[in-house]
Amino acid sequence: MREKRSGGPGSGFGRLSRRWLLFGVGARDRGRVHSPYAPAADVECTLRDGRRLAYAVWGDPDGVTVFVFHGAPGSRLFVPDPVTTAEAGVRLVTVDRPGYGASDPQTGRSILDWPNDLLQVADRLDVARFAVVGHSSAGPYALACALRMRERISGVALVSSVAPNDDGPPRDSDDDGQVLTELARKAPERAQARIAEAAAWLVEDPDRFLNLPRPEPDGLLLTDPSIRSMYLRAVRESVKQGIDAYAWDCVIERRPWDFALADIRADVAIWHGGQDVTVPPSAAAVLAEALPHNHLRLVPEAAHGLILSSWSDILDDLNP
Repeated sequence: MREKRSGGPGSGFGRLSRRWLLFGVGARDRGRVHSPYAPAADVECTLRDGRRLAYAVWGDPDGVTVFVFHGAPGSRLFVPDPVTTAEAGVRLVTVDRPGYGASDPQTGRSILDWPNDLLQVADRLDVARFAVVGHSSAGPYALACALRMRERISGVALVSSVAPNDDGPPRDSDDDGQVLTELARKAPERAQARIAEAAAWLVEDPDRFLNLPRPEPDGLLLTDPSIRSMYLRAVRESVKQGIDAYAWDCVIERRPWDFALADIRADVAIWHGGQDVTVPPSAAAVLAEALPHNHLRLVPEAAHGLILSSWSDILDDLNP
């Protein structure tokens, strides 16, 4: 693979989009990225099919490797505390899914397309075994890697993850969520267009993201200047190619997934905040009931920003 490297430091559907945009973003702007949120490497590589895929490396460059998959929308520059990561002896790799950040779109992609992309990044990094962490909408992608690359995966964590809706919309979803889930199943392209229209404000005014209401634990996280700055860059980067990738993620997570949870043989750590209103704790209960080998970590005082507030504990639990 070739690479380009830079180093150094309104409507009801509108309300639904706002809820899904609370946390799960990540990115950088064109200016200087301030410490501690500066990647050790920021890379664009070319996959075997010619698509460009971007990833960033953080923490200890000689440490054990952990991949973090961003939520929707998001990018490679959404990252938990890099200092904590380095102190844990971890090389953290964050990757743009197709259509986000600097990665090329992939029309009609499915959840099970992702392991093939990740495998090429892992081989490029010359890492034989690694752990994967899926945040929010990225939970299915972490599980897909556990299914397709069993011999390469050393650990799996789902943090504030969505769950499959095999029996239709979850009972605790609002009317808009139920309508959208039904539309995603019957007419996915129409559902994508509806979500993109409702979330268009994010492209037009990305800085508005920081003014959205959120539970107290998440609001407190944003009082940290470094985290707040990271989120601001995150939102701007996440939509630089538009909103289609985010909208498609919202569609395919609401459709039947490409695999059954019962087929996942890895031991999965399920982390969820008790005050999460973006992805309710009931999603963690669904995952815990369906995954054959798992342990549930419910953190009552946390919300959707759990991956930031409990990052040290999540790494300890992974024991990478």
